[in-house]
Order: sequence, then structure tokens, then C-alpha cells
Amino acid sequence: MPYDRLARKLAGRETAALTTLPDGSVDYFCTVAENGDRRIESRDAFARAVLDERDSLRFRVDTVEPGGQAVNAAMQLHALGDPVTCYGHLDAPAFESLPFETVSMGEPSEVYVLTFDDRDLMLARNTDLAEWTLADLDGEADLSTVFAADGICCSNWVSSPGLERAFHRLGRLDVPRVPFVFDPGDVVGHDAEAVEALHEAMSALQDTFDVVYNANRAEVEATAAPLSGTYDDDLDRLAAVREETGIAAAVMHARDEAAAATPDGRVRVANYRVDAPERHTGGGDRFTGGLAHALACGWDWDVALAMGNACAVTYVESGTTGDVDDLVEFVHTHASET
Repeated sequence: MPYDRLARKLAGRETAALTTLPDGSVDYFCTVAENGDRRIESRDAFARAVLDERDSLRFRVDTVEPGGQAVNAAMQLHALGDPVTCYGHLDAPAFESLPFETVSMGEPSEVYVLTFDDRDLMLARNTDLAEWTLADLDGEADLSTVFAADGICCSNWVSSPGLERAFHRLGRLDVPRVPFVFDPGDVVGHDAEAVEALHEAMSALQDTFDVVYNANRAEVEATAAPLSGTYDDDLDRLAAVREETGIAAAVMHARDEAAAATPDGRVRVANYRVDAPERHTGGGDRFTGGLAHALACGWDWDVALAMGNACAVTYVESGTTGDVDDLVEFVHTHASET
């Protein structure tokens, strides 16, 4: 079983040096209320309040936290003991307490997370990230140093369109070939032309790195949509994306399972069930960090997917980023549930 082997791997406390980039956000976690202070508990109730033509709703900011996909992945990597450097948009006091090395390229986005019992809703306002280019990173650090890590986590193409051009340039960079775990963000709703351009950029990036496309189920469906073919399931879509782009692997993270089309074939690993989530937002970024850690350490694909699942569910269930001891305890407690 991959989770049994994961527990043994975690006990070895392997580490790897990783880089994350390029976003960053200040996240405002909010409670939404109507009729005085009565909390709106679900997204459906929120939608009904809007459709009922309510002129106003109230919200309360409960916590303010450093966030962004690159920052969240770096938090997971740091918790695992990895030396990690986050190159992001971090010019705000919220990031001053981060316990790992950071390099800022500008102002962060602002994200208001409306928290509901079933699923959160995020409202984002981008600042410098929308105009980001690889030159902004090159102006802060030597690219050969940035990408000379054991693995890379890159995220949020939807908010940083400059990543496409950056991928073409990075495809010509002379650095060691390492895993490059790429989570594009919410590609759902982008037209076929935009997704096809993303395919081409990933193909170019593969010339330098072992690109691992990493998305949730809806995002995988959107990524495969422009391709010709009929797909019976998620693994068919992942395999089609991998074949079209020539990348090393395509991965899906979901509540029920993680799946991947890899150089070794197709892999599925069942996920843990969470009955009472503490957090709905940020689990996918912990999956990214766990997956990148495992691949940078050279673990087998099924164990790497189990690692991503364990990191994600530990965060979703507890609201905190799990360290090695937390993950070992969690796997031992819950492995029989898969």
C-alpha cells in the first residue's frame, strides 16, 4: 500500500532544496451575514440572498493571513524540513513573519475568502502580478540560481499571464533537469485558444525541466477540452494532456483520489475522507508542496501521490500545515479508511 510506504519514507526525514514562484496574496478570511449578524452558512444560501435582490450583505474579516499558491506550497515544504525559497509578490507586512527565505518582486494580490460550511468563495484583486514577466525575477536574482534547486513549484498562470512567455524562455535555460510542478490555477472558463497556448508553453518548458502538470478535476477537464478525442475518465484526460504536450507527467488532485499519467504508466491513489473540514481553501497548494517534495526526493509515483493527499487532507482537516510528525501520525490513524 502506498500509505504504508509513505510512513516509512517520512520516517527517513529526507529533504530537498526547492524553489516556489511567482505569486503572493494577502488573504482576508471573512464571515458573511444577513439580517443583522445571522451567518450565511452555505454557498446556496449566499446565492439565494443575492438572487433575492438584497441591496446589502454584511461581512466580517475574521483573520488576515499571508497566502498565494507559491507561498502556501512553500509553507508545506518548510514544514517538511526542506530548504525553500519563495520568489513571489510579497511587499506587505503580512509576509514578514514567514519562516523561510523570500524574495519579493512586487505587491501581492488581495483575496477575500468568503467562508461557508460547504465550500469557500474567493474574490481576488490582482496588483503587480498581472504584469509580471520573467525579467522581474531576473532583476532580483540570477535565473541559474533560482532554478538550480532539486525541484520547482510554479503556480497561478491564470493571474500571471507572463508565465507563458517565461516558459518559452526557460525552455532554453541551461540548468539541471529537475521536477517542475506546475499548478495553473482555475483554468475553467478559458477559451480553447488560451488553453492551447498553455499547452505550447508547457511543451517548451519540458525542454529544460521534467514538467508535472498538477490541477484539480475541473481544471483537468478544461485543459483536455481543446484536444480531439473522447475520454472515459480522468486518467484518459491526463494521458491526453501528457501526450499532447510531451511533458513528463500530468496529475489530478481531488477530494476522493489523486491520479497521474506518468512515465511509468497510470497511477491512482485513494484519498482520505474529511467529514468536518476546518479549511476549504489551500489544500491543493499543500498537495503541490507534498508532491514536489516527494518527486525532488526521487520517490515512486504512487507514494508521491499519497504524500500529496496526506499533506492536503491534514491541512483541510486541521487548518494547519502538517510537519513530518503530523503526517506520520495522520497516516497511521487514517490509512485503514482508504
